[in-house]
Amino acid sequence: MPGTSASAGTEVADRASSLTEQLQRGFRWMRFEPALESAYRADQFRDGLKYLRINLAMLAAIIVAIVQVDHLVMPAISAGVPDIARLGVMVPILVIALALTFLRSAQVWYPRILSALVPLALMGIGWIGLWAWGQGEDRLFVRLIIATVAVYFVLGLPFRSAIVANVAAIVFYAAAAASVSMPGIELTHYLAMLVMTSLICAAGAYNLEHARRTAWLEGQLLAETALQDGLTGIHNRRRLDDHLQRVWQQCVREHKPLALLFADIDHFKAYNDRYGHQAGDEALKTVAAVLARHARRPLDIAARFGGEEFAVVLFDTTREHAVRIGEEILEEVRQLGIAHAGSSAAPVLTISLGIACVVPVARRSCAGLLQLADQALYSAKDGGRNQARLLEAEYEHMKTGYFRRHLPGGAADQ
Repeated sequence: MPGTSASAGTEVADRASSLTEQLQRGFRWMRFEPALESAYRADQFRDGLKYLRINLAMLAAIIVAIVQVDHLVMPAISAGVPDIARLGVMVPILVIALALTFLRSAQVWYPRILSALVPLALMGIGWIGLWAWGQGEDRLFVRLIIATVAVYFVLGLPFRSAIVANVAAIVFYAAAAASVSMPGIELTHYLAMLVMTSLICAAGAYNLEHARRTAWLEGQLLAETALQDGLTGIHNRRRLDDHLQRVWQQCVREHKPLALLFADIDHFKAYNDRYGHQAGDEALKTVAAVLARHARRPLDIAARFGGEEFAVVLFDTTREHAVRIGEEILEEVRQLGIAHAGSSAAPVLTISLGIACVVPVARRSCAGLLQLADQALYSAKDGGRNQARLLEAEYEHMKTGYFRRHLPGGAADQ
């Protein structure tokens, strides 16, 4: 048996290997390799989105309430600094942040925009506090301390962005305090409070972020194992179904074509009967390796459908490209040169392929795509096996849900 069988689960093994390596290597600077980092941030943002929206709304309400309390507790400050000046910094930023969470690409734009706006908000809070200090009221400084805590734990900023925002705020506060001639002793006291608060929060946020990242890596590794076919090492049926549902919806949104290839090893029972089940297992692994090599893009996968049947999902793929991939897979399996004396299709191990390529629409489901590929596979088998067949159809308007396979001699097989 050719040595390619050892790489049957290439696409899955690579993913699991990168997760394991990242766990072993660690992430001292709170960064994964690019692919994992992108997936981690997307998952974390999605999982915490509900609570982030609640936090943002609560913060905006608290700020408005604090300004109202200022009218009673610090009337001089309220008279000197209009409400619009104090509400015009944090509240608009929180409103913008809340609006960003409802964008389709919120996980991309929210951290980018907030990373730019939060330092400005901290500087604004610091400046108002310094103005109040100049009027003899130093109680507003505590709000900068509270804002520092919020940046690390409430606003959902990445760890490194939170550090950058607070460092910028501290530098600004030091420069602004010096410009209003704050005495050195007071300036040292306020800066020490800011630095200590930021360091304590950074330490806590670091530990929390490290725990989250570790848990995510371990969870992803466990999920990869659960969604991996135990024999061939590629994805299993459960992963195929989940992935197909996900890319189907994405194709509907983006109006992109989706291709599905069904593969079946020709006369596999006869192969097992002649060469034994151990040889049959090795044949399954080897064929799986060929399929996996043609599903290397991020949204393409190869999976074992069941028994000697496999499936390959190709995202944003034209019919011509899907047929070309199918022909390449057929040829690579033939070139393996695995003897199969019990096959009527060829003296070597071969496969039959059914290809379906559609542009998904909202009113249809991916179950119809599965049926189309299955019909195409039966057509390839009935045509003599060791070949690929594309089912040509206008998917949006065709009827699916039932088909009858016509066998030689007029018999029919549902």
